Amino acid sequence: MNPAEEERQIGLIKGRLSVKFPGATREVVDDAVDEAYSHFSGKNIRDFVPLLVERRANETLTTRVAT
Repeated sequence: MNPAEEERQIGLIKGRLSVKFPGATREVVDDAVDEAYSHFSGKNIRDFVPLLVERRANETLTTRVAT
């Protein structure tokens, strides 16, 4: 996956999670996604990074919004 496509998909993830977690501010969603994305920085296999980022950010938001 090329970097531009990866960035596009990360933007889509932020949008989906904003809809899924309406009680969370955009900043909270962006932070969760950015935190998850940074976890995969420097990894060689990039094809699944957007999927893994979405799962990780979803778990983070589930915890943060529930508390």
